Amino acid sequence: MSPPVRFLLFLFFFLPGLPSLAFAGAMPALDGNAWNIVFVQSLEADPATNGLSVRGLNHALRLGQLLKSVTAGKAGDLRRIYSLDPESNPGDMASTQSIAPYALLVDLGISHRLVREGGIDDYDSPAYIVDDILKNRPRGDYFFAMPASMIESAIEAFGGHVKAMNPGQYLVMSVENGKTGFALFDDGIKPDDRYPELHLKPASQCPEKPVSFTVRRPASSRFEFDSNQTVYFVRHAEAHPNRGFENGNLVCQGEWRAIGADEVLFRKTGGKAQNLFSSNPADLIGCDSECSYVRPSLTLSPYAIRHRKTLMLASFQWNDAPTLAASLFTKNTPYSEKAFDHAVTLVSWEHGNIENAVKYLIGVLYGNPEAAKKIPEWSFDDYDTIWKLKTDADGNITFSNACEGIESDSLPSTCPAFPPR
Repeated sequence: MSPPVRFLLFLFFFLPGLPSLAFAGAMPALDGNAWNIVFVQSLEADPATNGLSVRGLNHALRLGQLLKSVTAGKAGDLRRIYSLDPESNPGDMASTQSIAPYALLVDLGISHRLVREGGIDDYDSPAYIVDDILKNRPRGDYFFAMPASMIESAIEAFGGHVKAMNPGQYLVMSVENGKTGFALFDDGIKPDDRYPELHLKPASQCPEKPVSFTVRRPASSRFEFDSNQTVYFVRHAEAHPNRGFENGNLVCQGEWRAIGADEVLFRKTGGKAQNLFSSNPADLIGCDSECSYVRPSLTLSPYAIRHRKTLMLASFQWNDAPTLAASLFTKNTPYSEKAFDHAVTLVSWEHGNIENAVKYLIGVLYGNPEAAKKIPEWSFDDYDTIWKLKTDADGNITFSNACEGIESDSLPSTCPAFPPR
């Protein structure tokens, strides 16, 4: 950094009352003695969906690597990564998708929260959360992704002011010795509209042996079953380098699969998936109940982005297997969707609860516990399997299994590189 720019930054951070300034390029190293709150705006969204556009995905992948370069060698200063969305728009995925590549690169989970509008004294507003960090959490680096309008409102609560953030800008709020400063930066990234193709090595065989069977709809049941529907279950992409690791996020191999398996899933589902469905990124898991279970939704995000589809998010918890089964295949729960009936649905979920849900579906809802015993056990190391459940016009259901054909061991342990440009 040249001396004049360094001088301007010094003035801006430590003299009160100065206007907001914008500097092109990446920000300097964050001050290790301060609370550094980095506000990243939700990137280019697709107005037809609840997530990013392909341009936004490319932007997020490159921004993640830019931010990693800023925090390189300072893992001990990284405290928490948040993605925030307003309560008025609970299904939005853009903020989580915008910050997820950075979180993955630094091996951190994401705390996804639905927040209220308001200032420091308004419980669960962005300003309230930041103020809580400044009062009760250690110094270090905290990253927030949220819509630009929420960033502008949040920093106003601390005396900052930005009229309107341009695309590609992010803001750093730094607090040290009772003084607060703000700096606005341009990331300088030029994303494009081409989907990031990753050509993955195909596997020679599937992890599970082929299984197929049909169960007739029970003659009498208190459940009203959907008909002429097909549901494909996939497990979230790679997430556990070992059994003790849990932060709710993917690992690098999982990013390869999530982005690269798009073409495979499109082909396996016949290109006819009207619905994409996953557990909600606001669900909590691990990290002392501060990490959100974002990986099932991030697994389907590239597919949703490329094919311009809304990602439906469950209104029940990720570990509620009976409700998962009943909501997908019957009309009897508050969470059942008309969209599932007479349609093709692609579901990303946690593997143990996929297994439990299908066993509950066959053994309890369809009343055939003997058939339920034919359902394979989903291995802890298996991220490749696809289960297909298909009902006919009479509600009879057929189970079969296949796979994406992508071995975990063939996926690089380092994340795919998308350098800023």
